[in-house]
Amino acid sequence: MTFTCNPKWPEIILMLTEDQQPNDRSDIIVRVFYLKLQELLNDIKGGTIFGPINAILHSIEFQKSGLPHVHILVWLNKDRTKMTIEKIDTYISAEIPDPKLDPLGYVLVSEHMMHDLCGEKDPHCPCMKEGKCSKFYPKEF
Repeated sequence: MTFTCNPKWPEIILMLTEDQQPNDRSDIIVRVFYLKLQELLNDIKGGTIFGPINAILHSIEFQKSGLPHVHILVWLNKDRTKMTIEKIDTYISAEIPDPKLDPLGYVLVSEHMMHDLCGEKDPHCPCMKEGKCSKFYPKEF
């Protein structure tokens, strides 16, 4: 699963002075992200979300916007976990929410989880290498 920092989290906004934007204070962004990540990992390790687990692995990366995100891999204990695909789908989604059914989800995914335009639209985008997107976007659906 992926967990992405939101620069509009109240814990970040409250720490800024009137003349600052979140990207002015990467120290605050990283600290708040790390604290929230620790809470999430503790919930997963404690069995709160998926039940007992055998192992967990995570890797923190930074997006071109400078925001941190983490990829998390969880090995469920299949002998003690009554987890189904349907139950996992209630926690994890790889779909863009329907704007009519979930307007907030749609806005959050659109703002924080989608790769911005690059290529001919923005040749100076940080992902551009030798005139092509180094992340190979756009990708076929």
